Amino acid sequence: MPDTHPNYSCTQEELYTVLELGWTNYSSHNAGFTLLKGKYTPAYATIALSAISAAKILPSRQTRNAIPENMRVQLVTLGNTCLANERKLKSYLEEVYTGESTKAMLVAAGWSEYRDASSEGWTAMNTMNGLGDSFIADHTTALEAGTSNMPATFVTTYKSGKTAFETVYNSYLQSGLATYGGTNAKVVANNAIYTTFTNMMSDGRLIFEDNSVIKEQFVFVNLLSQVGGVGTTGMRITVKDSITKLFITDFSAAVQPGDKSGKADGAKFLELKMSADESYTVVVTVAGYPTHTTKGVKLKTGVMHRLDLVLVKTVVSG
Repeated sequence: MPDTHPNYSCTQEELYTVLELGWTNYSSHNAGFTLLKGKYTPAYATIALSAISAAKILPSRQTRNAIPENMRVQLVTLGNTCLANERKLKSYLEEVYTGESTKAMLVAAGWSEYRDASSEGWTAMNTMNGLGDSFIADHTTALEAGTSNMPATFVTTYKSGKTAFETVYNSYLQSGLATYGGTNAKVVANNAIYTTFTNMMSDGRLIFEDNSVIKEQFVFVNLLSQVGGVGTTGMRITVKDSITKLFITDFSAAVQPGDKSGKADGAKFLELKMSADESYTVVVTVAGYPTHTTKGVKLKTGVMHRLDLVLVKTVVSG
């Protein structure tokens, strides 16, 4: 099965922009590439850019293009009612909660899900509705403010919208169509165009190893800093079994100083965002393996440092 974990340490939008910029650099220096390998023709960039365009238009989790049109229309219609109710709830909330508490109350009421929900993000819509309904139930008296703010009937109005959406949404889930297939296909496509790109970039650094100015055009983080500011600083940890060479996807890592920690939780890597001001000690824990400690890890600003570990499974004597 193709790997469906992103191999790139940036957003999708940044990935596409970086790749397009990198292939422009390739085209500008194509003569050098052609001397290294015959495959590096001008058309090679055209094919790569076409693959990027194809990846862009694949559906994300929010778009759910696999959903039947009649069901999508129902969800859109019912969802619009829910969005309108959420906007009203926001208005009622802001009438009675002011100052520093407002933001926290909006999150509790589901407003943080509104943006994704308004883009046909059905999971976000369902989450928003659940949070909003619970918030109203817990704060009815405060929101009504006597009779000066939220109408008493709005409790039922919001719940009715939630229930109507939920009914169709649950049918959607039960149909088996709400899989991550579309999303997985997009990640697989993104990984493919990223791999082609990084192979070209590696050859670019080889070709122009004696020309530092051009060589810098074939360093991913340099391009990332051009399109989205300085890249993410931190470390990306992978763990493999020494015998099978397979990724271990259920490990934990703790970093000192800073008390930074995390779990892979089914992913083949764990990323931790950190500063580049310290020398770090990384302790990786995996069930069935000895605890592994790596000392003196130094980071570079804007770079996701790779820490690739290979562990030997603990032998249990009889």
